[in-house]
Amino acid sequence: MQYTVAKYAILRVKNGRMDMDTEKYQALLQAVEQGSITAAARDLGYSPSGLTRMLDSLERDLGFSLLFRTSQGVQLTREGNRLLPAIRELLYWSRQIREESAGILGLEQGELFVGSYYSIASCWLPEILRAFQQDYPGIRVHVQEAGNQTLLEGLREHRLSCCLFSRHRGYPGDWVPLYQDRLVAWVPEDHPLAKKKALLPEDLEGQPFIEPLPQQETDTDLFLAKYHIHPDFRFTSSNMYTCWTMVEAGLGISMDNAFSSLRWSGRVKVLPFATEDRLELGMALPSLDQASPALKKFLEYVKKGCCTQWAAPSWASDS
Repeated sequence: MQYTVAKYAILRVKNGRMDMDTEKYQALLQAVEQGSITAAARDLGYSPSGLTRMLDSLERDLGFSLLFRTSQGVQLTREGNRLLPAIRELLYWSRQIREESAGILGLEQGELFVGSYYSIASCWLPEILRAFQQDYPGIRVHVQEAGNQTLLEGLREHRLSCCLFSRHRGYPGDWVPLYQDRLVAWVPEDHPLAKKKALLPEDLEGQPFIEPLPQQETDTDLFLAKYHIHPDFRFTSSNMYTCWTMVEAGLGISMDNAFSSLRWSGRVKVLPFATEDRLELGMALPSLDQASPALKKFLEYVKKGCCTQWAAPSWASDS
């Protein structure tokens, strides 16, 4: 469902300027995400009583309750849940308006919420952000590392400005390709498969396996499903370095993209698959045309930085 932003915005004129009163909605969203008014107040720089008064005022303005308050924290009422998509939409467009206004005035200000694979966040983003912040210190950047499903949900709900991950054909927004990669297997050095130069998908059938980022429809999940391979899932982890160290300890095989495998050393054999499968890594965003000035500037730095930093090893590009 599409929401008309103005329907939910409260517009005020102060000192000759129109100001979109989104402060209360931001406070509400923070309280819901934290599950605690006290924690939200701390993050936003309010006292708990002050934030409570603000939320009470919002409920009076709307004419119904938005939050259940219990000893365990706060959660949205049914009415609050109905408004939640519209509130996220309002806050998204509020950021867009602020950044466009700053651009008109010649000010280089803004705020970006960047979703990313763990590997991209650690390999690409540090140098990209260093260069970006040197030139645009007034633009704040928040990075959220997660798997596919969490990142896609963040894009759809406008909690994220953009995402750096592999291409998902079902995403309706825009896509900027950046890097061609492929999946590789991480194999303990003393495992019989470590003697091979490349693996076939069926080599993983029945093998003890460490599943990265469970229930996230990862590239590993899609690869295994494509070839109808069923490893013996012994362990799971949401941290790729933990997966690597578990492989090093001989607990099983795991998988990740090739360029991220260059970061670590140890008793792990990194092996390509003897298939034609490739991963297209890039940036997804709701709309290139409607992107904020800050996001357009950030995209320029991503394009410059990601491919100059990383060249694929020979086994990552050869079949």
